[in-house]
Amino acid sequence: MSVGAGVAPPVEAAAAANAPPVEWSFNPWRERPARSAAAMLLALGLCLVVLAWRESVVLSAALCLAAVATLSPALSPLECRVDEDGVARRGPLGWERRRWSEIRRAVLRRAGLRVSPYRTPHWLDETRGLFLPLPSTNSATLTPSIEPHLQRHGL
Repeated sequence: MSVGAGVAPPVEAAAAANAPPVEWSFNPWRERPARSAAAMLLALGLCLVVLAWRESVVLSAALCLAAVATLSPALSPLECRVDEDGVARRGPLGWERRRWSEIRRAVLRRAGLRVSPYRTPHWLDETRGLFLPLPSTNSATLTPSIEPHLQRHGL
């Protein structure tokens, strides 16, 4: 008896259902120090440009904050989680979560896991999707732990 396409055999499905949550942390200063330093210098430069405009303190502070927030993925550490509810990433502003019901596509590579609400690559993947970076030291052990979660949800 053959198993239909896209349907996991009972043993694999049971193993995926019992897969424990996978959690890891990612520190961009440890993984990509040159990129983080460049982002910090760019943020500082943007803030200096804003201050040179000599606008009100409130406007200057808001624009500097926006510049730093835009570059925050290269500056701040993240905690990442893949579990039975979905995927999540915790940064400086709190948790950002995507439930499995919202995810239509997942791409797991050495650099990280990208989930998207679109079935095919889309220009809004950067804003509507979620990227969970994998640390280079643990990516070989994390990838096999993440795959059962993706397989269970047909991704």
